[in-house]
Amino acid sequence: MEENLNTTELNEMKEQISLLRRKLEKETIVNEKLIRASMRDKLKAVKRESYILCAVVIAAIPLWASPIFDYHSMWFKGVTIAFLFIAVAYDIYCNQLLSTQNYSNGNLIDEARKLSRYKQLSRQWHWFSIPFLCIWLPWLVYEATTAAGFFAKFVLIGALIGGVIGGTVGLTIYRKGQNAVNEGIEQIEELTSEKE
Repeated sequence: MEENLNTTELNEMKEQISLLRRKLEKETIVNEKLIRASMRDKLKAVKRESYILCAVVIAAIPLWASPIFDYHSMWFKGVTIAFLFIAVAYDIYCNQLLSTQNYSNGNLIDEARKLSRYKQLSRQWHWFSIPFLCIWLPWLVYEATTAAGFFAKFVLIGALIGGVIGGTVGLTIYRKGQNAVNEGIEQIEELTSEKE
């Protein structure tokens, strides 16, 4: 009688343990889906901000080519327009690494590698763009003071205001993007470590 009772209790405990395991597996799946959705939304926001910035830069290209800036030398205008084209092309190339479709059911390890590559490329852009701007800004001042004449003061004030606003917006978008990518990499590492 006691042996039968012990066997029944043991079977009940096994059933409860298996039920608990199934519940935990479902919770892990739900948690993983929520994390993937959160990552996807953050990266969509990063891409959207980046594309808005690209649209502003693309709008500036015809402005630089227009007669409004005829007091600048052709070399200065050409270098400026080339830099803007390179910036847009590089940004579009980097954003291809942020494919949000793959976060729903893709391989997370591959996605972590892409995020790391995006982060590296973003940093490399600053190694090119900041020295370029350190050369370009004095060149702008020279162009404005020698060619603009009466308008030199206005050009310099406009360049200063534009530089401050552009630098602030660019740095903010860069930092937000880096933070989102870091969070994505950390979440992927957490998910892959939980599965192992």
